[in-house]
Amino acid sequence: MEKLTKKAASLALQEKIKELIIKRKMKSGDLMPTENELIDLFGVSRSSLREAIKSLEALHILDIHHGIGTFVGTSSLVPMIRGLTFYAQLHLQDNLKSIIDILDVREILQYGFAPIAVQKINSQEVQQLQQLVHILEDNAQQGLFSIKEEHQIHLLMYQSVQNHLLTQYLDAFWQIYQQLDGELPKILISPTALAMQYRELIDAVEARDLERVQRAILYYFQAMRQRLTQGKDNE
Repeated sequence: MEKLTKKAASLALQEKIKELIIKRKMKSGDLMPTENELIDLFGVSRSSLREAIKSLEALHILDIHHGIGTFVGTSSLVPMIRGLTFYAQLHLQDNLKSIIDILDVREILQYGFAPIAVQKINSQEVQQLQQLVHILEDNAQQGLFSIKEEHQIHLLMYQSVQNHLLTQYLDAFWQIYQQLDGELPKILISPTALAMQYRELIDAVEARDLERVQRAILYYFQAMRQRLTQGKDNE
């Protein structure tokens, strides 16, 4: 019971520190008040404050520079990636639902933002996407997948949306999938077939054909789910 009370107190202190950052309109990189100032402000012990600050550092909310001070962090999605990766690994022992859940969220984001992406994407970005697809096709002829180029395609296609949170989420979900790759069923698809999927998607983007783009997105994720479940059945 004492441990729970201590944990609750630490969480409450973390919330107070976050509220202070918001109230003072502090930004990433701003120097936080000193330890003594925070101790006086919140009426807590030094050990309690340091424990709360360490927890916030793990969440990338604060950034500790020893000998210099504590700064407001970048609040990246790295903690979320770690948490979701562990969640997926934990549940992969039983079934594939955890990874399919992540695919579902990715699909909704990419399908939903497609109208904005198609409308705003410029010719230079389209050209870069076509170059990436050419690399996929060249590697496919040698029987090779192009994981790096696939990742770039998914991010570059939505760059014109200029939504930083969307970019972080898409990047996060991709990283989670790649970190779990060794634990997933073998995907039963050839590099050539996968390259053809990307060719259809990017040609549709270049044509500014929204219906065709969204159809290609739906097909891509449908095929991903089928490949995962078929791979599981064949293990």
